Amino acid sequence: MPRLRQAGFTLIELLVAVTVFIILTVIAVPSFSTYFDKSRVRGAADSIVNEIAQARQVAVKYDRDVALATAGSGATWCIGAKEAADPVAGNQAGAATACDCSTSAAACVVDDRKMVIDSATHDGITLASPSATLTFDGRLGMLADAEDLSADDRSFDLTSKSGRYVLTVSISPLGQASVCSKSGNILGYPSC
Repeated sequence: MPRLRQAGFTLIELLVAVTVFIILTVIAVPSFSTYFDKSRVRGAADSIVNEIAQARQVAVKYDRDVALATAGSGATWCIGAKEAADPVAGNQAGAATACDCSTSAAACVVDDRKMVIDSATHDGITLASPSATLTFDGRLGMLADAEDLSADDRSFDLTSKSGRYVLTVSISPLGQASVCSKSGNILGYPSC
């Protein structure tokens, strides 16, 4: 009488499969860590570029200055925008005053929307910025007093949690934002 073989795995086959799985996981973890590090710094840079574009667009749309202010640095930071107050009938709009997003984020309003980006939204990203306030001119969307500002005064450095990746968001005198990679290679961004 022939002996029937039972279906299933032997203990050795199971141990080999688990060992292969563990080896592949150990190889893949650094890649995932690098991927998330790049994604976070890229997300922060994209958010800042988007906020700059919106502030500039509103300045031109309503013919009102919009101030973009940076508060804090390092791991605790925020960037907020605020438009000039509605003009009194028959007069031009006044100058935009900067909002302090670290103490009163609700004051940072552009086009009836809160405009604040902060470190709480972008965990592990540090910001270094020599500029405190930049103002977009309501007529052309250009940076007001751009000739008095150096290129460093119009830029933000964003550093990933590991410190390996640094993206710089620069604002041209015309008010257009661009991003370049100061450290590390992030696809889609040229080197600074």
